[in-house]
Amino acid sequence: MDSTEFANTGVATPVPGRPDVSRRPLSVALEETQTRAPGSVDMDILPDLLGYNVRTAQLALQRSFTRTMANSDIGAGVFGLLVLCGANAGIAQIQVARHLNIDKASVVALVDRMEESGWVVRRRSTEDRRRHGLFLTAEGTRQLKGLKKQMQQREESLSELFSEDERRQLISLLQRIRP
Repeated sequence: MDSTEFANTGVATPVPGRPDVSRRPLSVALEETQTRAPGSVDMDILPDLLGYNVRTAQLALQRSFTRTMANSDIGAGVFGLLVLCGANAGIAQIQVARHLNIDKASVVALVDRMEESGWVVRRRSTEDRRRHGLFLTAEGTRQLKGLKKQMQQREESLSELFSEDERRQLISLLQRIRP
């Protein structure tokens, strides 16, 4: 709802497909609350909101990722950095930031951490001396291979929730939202 619409009328516009509760007597609202099972919560419009559902799914996926990587100190940013470096030897930090949708300062911190671990090295570009390319070391390549195997196993278990067509469609639909 547009904020000016609410400000002008002082009444929220009913949500299509949901009962108009804005003008219900308080006694009806109280009765509905009292007839609900103990401990249940009326989610109102939340289950119908795209943002709520995407965020809830993202949180579930994040918890799954954390459980998958529980025996390592690998987060989603590090995994993404390693995958991009492995697939694009010499990739620039700005490209990593753009494709992982994270800020440049965070990429610098990730690269510093991976350099300290001996998994990534920065090399000055031979074409543009201001630019540094990122490359996996032999150890970084070995680590990435194991991490990708873990992630593929995780993806297989998540994919059991969908048919192959549904999975492809879900990914396609979600990609419409990405910047």
